[in-house]
Amino acid sequence: MDTLTTRSELDYPHLATVFEDVFQHVAPLTRRTSSQDVVRWDSLQHIALVSAIEREFGISLSMDEMMEMRTVGDIEAVLRRHGV
Repeated sequence: MDTLTTRSELDYPHLATVFEDVFQHVAPLTRRTSSQDVVRWDSLQHIALVSAIEREFGISLSMDEMMEMRTVGDIEAVLRRHGV
């Protein structure tokens, strides 16, 4: 079984576009994708990612939520809690 998750297999497939815009990351995302897998995902780019997610999904994230987002799966969990 292929462990890669395509855009359509993510709960929030538009995250692939957000990652492409913020990080220029075009490889398939998995729920386990983290900063270890995305070359440009450092602390400064994490802030850009948070901003892009807030803009794209029309939400405001708490500092705790920002810190929680270490993988694509973590991001999806936060988005689910926000009901988007």
